Amino acid sequence: MTALRRSTIAAVCWSAGLACATAQPAPREPLPAVDLVIGNNFGHLPMFVAVEKGFFKEHGVDVRLKIVNTGTDMVTAMQKREVQAGDMSVTTFLKARHAGDEFRVIGIIQSDATRANADEPLAIVARQGSGIEPGKIESLQGKRIGLAKGQTSDEYFKMVLARRRMAYTEMEVVDVRSPFELAPTLERGQVDATVSWEPYNTTVLEKVQGSYVVLRGGGHLSYVMVATTHATTVETSPQMVRGLVAGLAEASQYTRKHRDEAVEIFARWVPGFDVAVGKKAIQHISYDPRISGPVLQAFENAEDDVLKNTLKGAQRLDVPAQFAPAFLAEVQRSNPQYFDDLPPLPESGR
Repeated sequence: MTALRRSTIAAVCWSAGLACATAQPAPREPLPAVDLVIGNNFGHLPMFVAVEKGFFKEHGVDVRLKIVNTGTDMVTAMQKREVQAGDMSVTTFLKARHAGDEFRVIGIIQSDATRANADEPLAIVARQGSGIEPGKIESLQGKRIGLAKGQTSDEYFKMVLARRRMAYTEMEVVDVRSPFELAPTLERGQVDATVSWEPYNTTVLEKVQGSYVVLRGGGHLSYVMVATTHATTVETSPQMVRGLVAGLAEASQYTRKHRDEAVEIFARWVPGFDVAVGKKAIQHISYDPRISGPVLQAFENAEDDVLKNTLKGAQRLDVPAQFAPAFLAEVQRSNPQYFDDLPPLPESGR
């Protein structure tokens, strides 16, 4: 009802000596707030986009982001119930489940659903004069390697070495927890090479003069980033979970179609980030939210490697049981337009 209409009704009521009330719009119920922990890297980029563009609110949830450096920080926030949902890599998720954390995968963030070994966001970068040869992993022997211990970069490095039958102990691994410290650490010569994810591999290449790629990806694992929540939340708050999954699906497509803008959004959340570097780095990443046969195979492969390289002797997880896929399936039925730009899945992955 317009202000003019309300004033006209009020005037008529006053002149007639009537006590009449004008109808007021019902107040809108506040959306349920959801605290979500994510990392300060491009594996989580659609989450930043979903908050900034209002996609989560469009689907009924008001998401507040807690931004951290590593997967360990994400797991800790989930364990302490500081958040209701969180992002993490496939290897971080699997190690958390082996430790007894009752998390479930509700969505896929960074992934290529058409293959089980998409690891292009991961790379080994060396400094000029290090004596490390591009493409020759054996030349890393005896060198100082900077990476975040216990995180996906560490697991990736172990897999690269294992494929060449090299021992992790043959290198001096330096724990660099903050990805922002990788470039300065390499530039000062404190390490000979770094191992990380995007956008920090590209940051090192752009910021450290003469640095170069030793290996990018290589099909060692599928670097899948997943959205998770507690198993109890799946049961008690299905509408909240659906809102998260739907908002993520819409944001994933927006990110795919507007990569430069997505990088600019990221820079507003992560102080000091170089947008020009980010626009180069994002070209190495796929944002396909579908759960497919290759994605499940990627989880099985990651479980193999975690048991072989990190958790020797642990009992194998039932990988399909780690997913709560019904929410994404429902979103794919109700909003097929969020997926219409993606390539078809292999026949075995349908």
